[in-house]
Amino acid sequence: MEHMTLRGRKALVIGGAVGIGRAVCKAFASEGASVGVADRGWPDEKSSIVTELVASGVDAYSDEVDVRDEGSVSRVIQHAISRLGWLDILVNNAGITSAGAPMQQQDSTLWAEIFATNVNGVAFGMKHVLPHMLERGFGRIINTSSQLAHKPVPNHGAYCASKAAVTALTASVAQEVARDGITVNCVCPGMTDTAMLYKGGESFVEENLKALPIGRPGKVSEIAATYVFLASDAAAFFIGQSLSPNGGDVMW
Repeated sequence: MEHMTLRGRKALVIGGAVGIGRAVCKAFASEGASVGVADRGWPDEKSSIVTELVASGVDAYSDEVDVRDEGSVSRVIQHAISRLGWLDILVNNAGITSAGAPMQQQDSTLWAEIFATNVNGVAFGMKHVLPHMLERGFGRIINTSSQLAHKPVPNHGAYCASKAAVTALTASVAQEVARDGITVNCVCPGMTDTAMLYKGGESFVEENLKALPIGRPGKVSEIAATYVFLASDAAAFFIGQSLSPNGGDVMW
């Protein structure tokens, strides 16, 4: 489908070194986009994905970012604009979770860390890319939420609440810029075969897979396809939406 192509587009994926973010970088590149891969740490993973993308004929580079730090987010976005020439697509994908605990046992420091990464990081990304996109009259912002924003589970209150916040923030900002050529949407992945999935423990994964209609976790490539769609011209009428590739776990 020609209108699905990202040829000539410039993208920055924050949280792009591993997991879903890495798959998004590959998917964008396969559709012709130039890609900046930003993450906190993961030097070998960033180097390997950039090497792979460049070998495929795509312009790609890596950068360091700590999304908890607004200055770091501002810098990585400004560098992307300078390095790529402009920025069409921003993916705010950096996120963390925890092994989980009942509410009365929640660690306050970890709670704050989850919100600083999962919510503040998304807010900082949108705040600092929007002036550039508004000036150009075009942009695609895609935030990573989770199906747990819509179907919370016990013992993971911080993560569920942080992802619900991302979904609400996405819908709010989307309304602010919808008439300026900018779309803001989020992806709410279900159980996906990444290292993060198993942080809740093997029993958590096994129990939830039993109730999953498709009976297996999603592949990162399957999730990444949703990001490609939202970044493309085909999604121009999608404003503030939460798309949830989840194997049938949540239906509406």
